[in-house]
Amino acid sequence: MSRQRQRQRSSKPRLAQGSAFVNRSPLPDELLSQSPTHFTGASNFRNRSSSSVRPLLFDVANFSEYAHSTVSSSPGASRPSTTRPPTRATTASGRKSRASASTILGQSERETVICAVSEARGVTPSVGVAFVNVTLSKVTMSQICDNQSYVKSIHEIQMNKPTRIIFMSTACPPSRPSTLYGLVNNLIPEASIDVYDRAAWSESSGLDLIRNLAFETDVSPLTVALQGKYYATSSFYAAMKYIEHHFAITFVPHSLRISYQPSDGTMMIDISAFQSLEIMQNSRDPKSKDSLFGLLNQTTTPMGTRMLRRNILQPPTHVEAFVRPRHDALEELTTNEELFQDIRRALKAFSDVEKLLTKLIIVNKNSDVRHVEEQINQVLMMKSFLEAIPELYQALVPARSPLLTKARDICHPEITGGTLDRIRQVIEADVTYTRSPLDLRNQRTFAVKAGISGMLDVARQMYKELTEEIHKHVDEVNERFKSTAALKFDNGRKYWLRIKASDFDGGRLPDCFVNVVRKRDKIECQTLDLIKLNLRLSDTSNEVVIRSDAVIDELIADIRLAAPQFFRVCESVAMVDMISAFGQLATTRDYVKPEIAGTLALKAARHPIREKKPGAEFIPNDYYSTEQYCFHIVTGSNMSGKSTYIRSIALLQIMAQIGSFVPAEYAAFSIIHQMFARVSMDDSIESNLSTFSVEMQEMVFILRNINDRSLAIIDELGRGTSSRDGLAIAIAMSEALIQSKASVWFATHFIELARALADRPGVLNLHLLARNTVTADGLPQITMLYKVDSGYMDDEVHYGINLARAIGLPKSFTDKAEEVANYLRTKRAANQQGSESRKLMARRRLILNLHEALKQAKEAADPAVLPGYLQRLQEQFITRMEELDQL
Repeated sequence: MSRQRQRQRSSKPRLAQGSAFVNRSPLPDELLSQSPTHFTGASNFRNRSSSSVRPLLFDVANFSEYAHSTVSSSPGASRPSTTRPPTRATTASGRKSRASASTILGQSERETVICAVSEARGVTPSVGVAFVNVTLSKVTMSQICDNQSYVKSIHEIQMNKPTRIIFMSTACPPSRPSTLYGLVNNLIPEASIDVYDRAAWSESSGLDLIRNLAFETDVSPLTVALQGKYYATSSFYAAMKYIEHHFAITFVPHSLRISYQPSDGTMMIDISAFQSLEIMQNSRDPKSKDSLFGLLNQTTTPMGTRMLRRNILQPPTHVEAFVRPRHDALEELTTNEELFQDIRRALKAFSDVEKLLTKLIIVNKNSDVRHVEEQINQVLMMKSFLEAIPELYQALVPARSPLLTKARDICHPEITGGTLDRIRQVIEADVTYTRSPLDLRNQRTFAVKAGISGMLDVARQMYKELTEEIHKHVDEVNERFKSTAALKFDNGRKYWLRIKASDFDGGRLPDCFVNVVRKRDKIECQTLDLIKLNLRLSDTSNEVVIRSDAVIDELIADIRLAAPQFFRVCESVAMVDMISAFGQLATTRDYVKPEIAGTLALKAARHPIREKKPGAEFIPNDYYSTEQYCFHIVTGSNMSGKSTYIRSIALLQIMAQIGSFVPAEYAAFSIIHQMFARVSMDDSIESNLSTFSVEMQEMVFILRNINDRSLAIIDELGRGTSSRDGLAIAIAMSEALIQSKASVWFATHFIELARALADRPGVLNLHLLARNTVTADGLPQITMLYKVDSGYMDDEVHYGINLARAIGLPKSFTDKAEEVANYLRTKRAANQQGSESRKLMARRRLILNLHEALKQAKEAADPAVLPGYLQRLQEQFITRMEELDQL
């Protein structure tokens, strides 16, 4: 028997009352029921000539110290039997997180997800994980080739948000705990950890279970995909044995959605990026829709919402299989308004069938009245679902894009029509699932067609007569007391009366009324005769339900056989819903289809969340990133828009990679496999970490994991310590980031950083423009233009000192500050390099810029405009070289 390691603050799950499961252990409740600036490069040659931004040189710096791991091979704090160690959640790098993953990733539906983990310890450990979503009857397996800090494994577990995590007993206390156990123990406080015996991890038993439970059409592909994946397969078997042992749940054969997910098929987004970039929820107000998920969530069905959430958490990286087909489908929806409107209208008829199918395929040993009632409700919901499919199919008939045509084929009425005909043979055609308690009871009562069971027909006639007798009793009460009592119904009291207090003198009711509840000018009550009739009617209703049991059981058995097709329909509906949600945004907010190429190039791009703020016009900006320009230093005064500028690129990258259009005039993206963010300036008091300590730990994590397929957003690095040390650390870390060849967007107030790195290859200096004027009172005034231009901010204009003057700081202070600033600038200018050296570096930058422009022209040139573009490029190059010679 396993030993459960419950975490502190986790509550023990309650016993499910009247659930669809036989409970030998607690079962979670959720199972029940602005004018554009010029491009800073040469990629936009189709529209105009490239700007004269010059390429930069750098000396390769050796920065190897950052690779030092901060994760100990043996965690110092093991999990006690009932409480968790008093430590804050950290990331895999050892840095402290300011909130749990569940909080950062936002609110989601309550789902029971069991995760089993196994590992091969070594220099490059392999980790097998299996996630069994009991709420949605979905299984995902992965085998991850990780490093000693288990970054990929921790991220995979965090994204799937398990409620329970199972480890082998040999990896947990009192045995020597493994590194992975220690990290999971600290990083995922919202999930409880259970220990299971080593014998539960069996590859052969796992394969047998897959052959028995997976869809028949999926067994062969899964067997091939899992060859050599011992840890993933054995983890799946352990998770299923745990569910069977603790929850007493078994599934109908060939009914589980089982998939193997390679570890390199999705983008890994750092958990702090979700928080600082407000990807899943707003950092100030969790209920606000001012987040990327809140913006994109224009879905109609719960299934579509879940699909969108999964894609934002882990955007796909396979272009031909996922990204481009979605863009093509979305393009068709945005250009065919009738198709788009028909699809949106058809989707409104779908309810959350994924959870319904999960309840149907679980083998239940109960046969009480409540269970039979639930089964009738489920059949009625399935009937509504199947009746909605033909409308969606008809809406998709004009579709031509591969993704939409595939969804149309899966939703073909011939596939689901047989089950619908079978249901219609048993269930009345006009009976549908409703939410009103009284209507739902009546629908259950008269769901099965007359003539199938004689005893059932007799019981229903009695139910009808008793209902008429109750209405007759209410009429008699109204006639006797000259009142206007209204008959109401709920599941607790059954039928009851609502009477106006003014119908009786002083609001005093006669003694024949019982169970009296006064609510303002209304009185809720019953009579003894009404209570007796309620009891008789309830008994009759239960008899009707029990008489319907045999018929409904046969019907559900037929539905279970078609469960694989229905799950595929649900996934198709979810995908179409997500794409149509993107279409809703694209058509109302003037988004454009992005190209997928090797270059990041955006013209007049806008922040997707900020642009929808009412009362202000958002100023668009351009972005450009290639191998020659991969490190972008963004300078500017306070409130000039640096943070908004660099954060926009991360959100737009996610939008493009999940299949959405983006807010811009033109957009091209490369595929990113990792995304990092170092933005916030919070300390961590509970972990005894200052702002600078938190900042350095997060930068260590980034530097240890970043590569040439990464995108990093870094805002104001080094502000948490002295200016000298902060600048030195910022330069050193920048050298390492440049060497990684990642696309880095670095906002800073350190003008010296921009100067020091100006000659490094791969570096592009940008700054946010501002206009300085003087008011009639002689006070300086700064107007932010929110436009990006090449080069770094002009430090001859003292924006900070001017702001101090504007807010009323004494003139003697500001004059002295300006005197010191001018002295430092003069001293720095005297130490600059000679003119010949600067000319040589400028020529080299210009040649590199020309090389990059020619390479872009070769890869993406339009033959019609290429000659003119090359001529303009040549003229610009000659003109710029002549200017350098004249310096």
